[in-house]
Amino acid sequence: MEADRAVWLDEFAVSCRVFKGRWSIRHCLRMYNDIKDLKIRMASRVHGKVTRYESAYNPCEKCKILAAHLKAQQANERLYKDDSEETPFDHAWAV
Repeated sequence: MEADRAVWLDEFAVSCRVFKGRWSIRHCLRMYNDIKDLKIRMASRVHGKVTRYESAYNPCEKCKILAAHLKAQQANERLYKDDSEETPFDHAWAV
């Protein structure tokens, strides 16, 4: 079982410099979406006024592998959406 895991990691895992290790692309997508949903609320005082803002920094956006995967997913969605002409149910197919 350990040998299978090592072979899988060598073939399919991606190296992540943010989370330090080799992960599957599914893990990368999950972490990307979790970080995207997480907003850290901060406040600062300048000249007697309080300024509130939210942090939306996502280090996974700079990952080239994840960016390529997301781009491929969007291309596949457009491809399937364009080819999805629905055939009528009353149309008979001969086999």
